[in-house]
Amino acid sequence: MKTVFVISKIKYALKYERKMPEKEVLKMQPFVTNNGIKLVKTENFKIKKISEKDKERIFEITL
Repeated sequence: MKTVFVISKIKYALKYERKMPEKEVLKMQPFVTNNGIKLVKTENFKIKKISEKDKERIFEITL
């Protein structure tokens, strides 16, 4: 179970070990990846597409 963000065709796996729902993604401000990279939301934040597989949920977003 994991959540993945795709930003400009680059995949970032989040450190949270669960499939996050869309409302939680919209509510959270900073996101932290497995590598420790902090992704900060901007005013232009937008979810383009949500894909769901067996053990992961993939959000294509614009920060």
